Amino acid sequence: MDALAFDLGISKRTIYEHFKDKDDLVIQVIEHEINRNNQLFLEIISKAGDVIEALFMIIRQENERLSNINPVYKEDLKKYFSCINECFYQDNEKLKEFSASYALLEKGKSDGVFRSDLNIEIVDNFLHELIIFLHNSLRIRLMNLKEEAVLEFIILPYFRGICTRKGQELMERYFNETKF
Repeated sequence: MDALAFDLGISKRTIYEHFKDKDDLVIQVIEHEINRNNQLFLEIISKAGDVIEALFMIIRQENERLSNINPVYKEDLKKYFSCINECFYQDNEKLKEFSASYALLEKGKSDGVFRSDLNIEIVDNFLHELIIFLHNSLRIRLMNLKEEAVLEFIILPYFRGICTRKGQELMERYFNETKF
């Protein structure tokens, strides 16, 4: 907090007038980033030709963003995951409103790219839990998997499984055209 106050040219007292403690500050910054990323992803979904193209564009965007984050910072953030999940994802209506993955699943289902019997709420929650698991799993970390392998062997096969034939054809086309 001392370094932050110094960098901002303000007193620590001023910081504490806006945030109750360091954890509150970090959580609010993370929530801000989640909202900003979701807005960016929602824009991608609305501009893409189809949801599979949007999915690949979002993955590319996230890979680029994550590659620019200091690994030490990524590790430090892990201690806030459970708190963020509790704060941010406890309200299903809020989740639907701000979740880009929920919007992607809805659009894909309505466009006939994802299966018509898809329970979007369950799938969306599973995707969020999968991402948390991938970040927190010691076994996955010890494998030293590159993000490309996680995409190719975990994330994309899951999406293929919820696709219709039309969606699977789009997946194959984008997968063959895209190198992560």
